[in-house]
Amino acid sequence: MRPAVLVTPLAKTIPVVENAIYVGVDAGVLTLLEQEFPVEFAVGDFDSMSQETYEKIESLVKIEKHPIMKDESDAQLALRLVKERGCSPIYLCGALSKRIDHTIANLRLLMYHYPDLILWDEKQNVSLFQRGKHVLKNTYKNVSFFAVGKATITLEGFLYPLEHREIDVSDIYTLSNSIVDQEGVVIVEDGAILCVMSDE
Repeated sequence: MRPAVLVTPLAKTIPVVENAIYVGVDAGVLTLLEQEFPVEFAVGDFDSMSQETYEKIESLVKIEKHPIMKDESDAQLALRLVKERGCSPIYLCGALSKRIDHTIANLRLLMYHYPDLILWDEKQNVSLFQRGKHVLKNTYKNVSFFAVGKATITLEGFLYPLEHREIDVSDIYTLSNSIVDQEGVVIVEDGAILCVMSDE
């Protein structure tokens, strides 16, 4: 399966992901073109740009245009289309910026619909860890974990290790941990957790 990188209008930096397809989410296509990434297609209602700009993009890129009044966000539309193409994992760039309602919606997309989604910004990312062993490189200052429902986790190689600890959605003491070894090991024994890695 090929990875996909979805670039929203709020993305400033775009990750280079080997063998990925790059998709413009609405005006995010402008950032892709400006930074000279190959664009597979662009999707959205494109209400944030002039008709002249839209026509220019339409001459350069395959467009999936949708009405302004719709039941899916532009990010949802892009996610659905790349999943139909069999892409995984999926990076959603600019997913954690500005409007809190959009950030919450993107977190819900990760938690309840697309477990292989990575919410990515230049200095932070959010992933969903399901049952199993997950190894993290020591590349971010802060690592936080939040339960999605009830979960049981073990943390090894962290400043604050845990062993077979049950956590639930009301727990926040798993905030602001850090990796002290070359790698941190997260074992999700039951349930699922959000992993938030940040340099902020």
